[in-house]
Amino acid sequence: MLKLFLSDLHVGDGTASDDFSFDKDFSLLLKRIDEDDPEAELIILGDGLEILESELVRELGIVDFSTVCNSLDGDVIEAIYRKHKLFFSSLRTFAKKHKVIYIVGNHDYYLVPNAKVREKFIEKIDSAKFEIVPYYYDEERGIFAQHGNQYDVTNSFAFAGEKKLIPPIGDYITRRVMNEFEPFLRSLKLPEDVVRDYDNIRPLSHAVDWLKYITYIYKLPVDLTSAWKKSFSKAFQSEEARSWIKIRFPHTYWMSDFFTQKSGWFDFGRKIVKFIDMLFKIEDTNYLKRRAEKMLNAQWNPQWKLSKQDVAGYSDEVPELDYSNLKLILFGHNHQPGFYVIPTPDGTRYYANTGTWRPLVERSKSKFGGITFHKKIELNYVIVRDEKDGMIVETQLTSKIEISKR
Repeated sequence: MLKLFLSDLHVGDGTASDDFSFDKDFSLLLKRIDEDDPEAELIILGDGLEILESELVRELGIVDFSTVCNSLDGDVIEAIYRKHKLFFSSLRTFAKKHKVIYIVGNHDYYLVPNAKVREKFIEKIDSAKFEIVPYYYDEERGIFAQHGNQYDVTNSFAFAGEKKLIPPIGDYITRRVMNEFEPFLRSLKLPEDVVRDYDNIRPLSHAVDWLKYITYIYKLPVDLTSAWKKSFSKAFQSEEARSWIKIRFPHTYWMSDFFTQKSGWFDFGRKIVKFIDMLFKIEDTNYLKRRAEKMLNAQWNPQWKLSKQDVAGYSDEVPELDYSNLKLILFGHNHQPGFYVIPTPDGTRYYANTGTWRPLVERSKSKFGGITFHKKIELNYVIVRDEKDGMIVETQLTSKIEISKR
């Protein structure tokens, strides 16, 4: 049997945050997989749909998390469907013959609490073989997969006491920035593709350099960096942010005063910049690898087994894994494809990241030591095939770069 794992397609509603233009590529991939193995399975590891940055969420404004969860309905799926009919028809056709597992991530989280949104998505696929789940576990083959935002401090839920859940601050900040900073970018009459690039900078810590770069290239008469920092500062002045900091960082709660009472401190010193970087896991793109290492070694270190925190907001039950037979862990989320050999006392085990199908804007050095930015497109996925004595894991990476004729 063949299993196709992919994630972070971010198929959106055609508005500013929808960079998915690979409907045909997706369709061709599913056709090839269908021809290759009539029993193949598709597992989407989260953020298949871009709901968080949809126009309908934007129109709700800066409201609390529960209001967003409760206010959406099937219209948000309809809006995505209208712009990506080939994507939906390809998925629906594939699901008629093949099992399709859709794991929920953080940009499509509203599928979990909102039955109207979830049911509309299921209706569009129209197959008994299509299932929406919080994680994937194949006990026989020793495969476990999650989106991965559960191990990202800004994009995971936290418990306040035994039962109360604190929503991810990353959701709130994303909505705040797309309602305040992104419209400001558009007001500068920049090319549309440049405005879209902002949302695809990886890692996000390079955003300041990108803003300086754009300011220089387009000779803008404004300070983009200050405007961007101000947007984040205002986000941290909210009661939602204060509550989140108090729960997630109880021993450094006093630092929230930098944002809530003394916002000028946001621009003061490397310590504050490093604090923000830590919150967003910006500089460290291997935190998912470290989590996979722990899980693959949890047989010998029980404290590394999955806990209630690791499924908070997605499931009420902790998965019961056979850690002695856990061979492969897959995550998505950070858009960084990779395949790693993980040593354990019982031999090697493996971690793979499914990457993204979203454009990536990356920093590089230009001539004479300057900084420039380039955009590339990556279509990443992982294939797991059964073999006589085990299984074969293949990581596939297709990179596309547009080169101007001029």
